[in-house]
Amino acid sequence: MTSNLKRTLGGMLTLAVVLSAAEARAQKLEKPGAPPADAAPAAATPSGPTSFGDAGQFTLSSERLFGYTWRHRTQGNLHDSLSTFSLLADPEGLAAAGYAWPRLGFDYFVVRGISLGVAASFFRSSGIGPANTGFELAPRLGYAAVVGPWLSIWARAGFTYLYTTLEQFSAITIEVPLVIAVAPHLGLLISPAADIGIAGKIGTASAKTTDIGLSFGLALEF
Repeated sequence: MTSNLKRTLGGMLTLAVVLSAAEARAQKLEKPGAPPADAAPAAATPSGPTSFGDAGQFTLSSERLFGYTWRHRTQGNLHDSLSTFSLLADPEGLAAAGYAWPRLGFDYFVVRGISLGVAASFFRSSGIGPANTGFELAPRLGYAAVVGPWLSIWARAGFTYLYTTLEQFSAITIEVPLVIAVAPHLGLLISPAADIGIAGKIGTASAKTTDIGLSFGLALEF
C-alpha cells in the first residue's frame, strides 16, 4: 500500500470519527422528551364552538321571512280558514290575525344540543284612525342534532303570545327547522311549524287562531 493511499484512508477515518462525535454531542444537548428541532409545530387546538349546537354557542336568527301558512280561526260559533303566501309579511295585512310575522330569534346552547331562546317582533302604526301597536313573544326550548357536514335538525317547542290593539292570541308552538350551512357561521332555515291556538280574543269576543305552515329564514352562529 503506497503512502498516498495510507494518508487518504487515515484522513477519511479521522473525518468519520469527528462527525460521529459531533452527532453524539448534539443528541446529548437535546432535552429529554423534546421534539426534534426540525419537527413541525403542533396545530393549534380551536377554541369555542366548532359545529352547530355546541355548548356556549349563541344564535341570532331572522325567522318567517317568507313562506306558506294555512290559518284556521274560530270566533264564537264562526269558523273560517285561509291560506296565505307571504314575503316579509305586513302585520297590517291578512297576517295580522296570525303568527306568521317576520321576527328575530335569540337562542343560547346551554349544553351540547340543548338551547333556550325567545323570538320577538314589534310594530306600531299611527295616522288616520286610532294608533295600532302589536308585538309577538315566543319563548322556547330546543334540541339540535347534526346529521351531516352541512345539515342539522333543530326541534323546538314553546309558547307564543300575539298582541295587537284589537286582538290577542296565544298558542303552543312546535317547529322543526332544518339548518343548512351556506357559509361559515351562516345557515339557511327551512322551518315547518305549527302554532296551535289555545286562547284569545278579537275585541271582546273570545277567539282562537291556529297556523300551520312552512317558512324560511337565516341564522347567524357565534
